[in-house]
Amino acid sequence: MKATEALRKMVKSSGKTALQISREIGRKPNYVSSLLHRGSTPTVETFASIAKACGATLRLELAGESVELDGWDVEVTEDVPIE
Repeated sequence: MKATEALRKMVKSSGKTALQISREIGRKPNYVSSLLHRGSTPTVETFASIAKACGATLRLELAGESVELDGWDVEVTEDVPIE
């Protein structure tokens, strides 16, 4: 599955809007929507953060070892800086 398809699936299954997810990860309100419409792929850290906001986990399997990627933690408040 391509990254953009995975993003679409995560957002849809989360029950949240792209706007809500963008805010949860501390980005501009249209960030996730723009990714989906342009077919862009975010950095791995951002992808992991979106996954976390959607209630999903980004996991890398290496020779039988599973590594879970967390992304970053953003405390959502009215004062979250918008990049």
